[in-house]
Amino acid sequence: MNKDKIKIAESTLKLLKKKSWDKISLNEVLSTAKNLDKSINTKKDLLFNINRYVDFNLKKQIALIEDSNSKDMLFELIMLRFDILQKHRESFFMLFNFYKSRPQKSISLIPSFLESMFLIASIANIEINGIKGSLRIKGIFIIYVATYFEWLNDNSKSLDKTMTALDKNLDKFS
Repeated sequence: MNKDKIKIAESTLKLLKKKSWDKISLNEVLSTAKNLDKSINTKKDLLFNINRYVDFNLKKQIALIEDSNSKDMLFELIMLRFDILQKHRESFFMLFNFYKSRPQKSISLIPSFLESMFLIASIANIEINGIKGSLRIKGIFIIYVATYFEWLNDNSKSLDKTMTALDKNLDKFS
């Protein structure tokens, strides 16, 4: 991820602390970048960029994950992703609050989240080829979304409720 895209993601998240998603303009965010990136043309592109930013930070912190069985690595990687989200909790709440009343708009974001699930699965050494691989990715996505809803209600710094929910969700699907 280049420096401008990082800056754009950080700027978007910073603005989301102050304003709801519908009050933020594309030009307002892009004015923070020195070189306008031609791949960011819409507000949806800003959302994809935020997701890539979270993945970028996840990749930077992979060294913190011990190599173990796939289930344990999956747990660690998803929790690491929630730790990254936690740093921008207010911003992700603003996005969630905007999209929860507009579920039809959130459907267009699923492919970006599935890319993140592919990343997590590949790092956790989970086979993702073929029909079984496709089902595994969808399962990881369902686990992630179900745990995300718990994260929204977890006000602890240690994210104990989120960890417990993730552990239960992994047990259900394994």
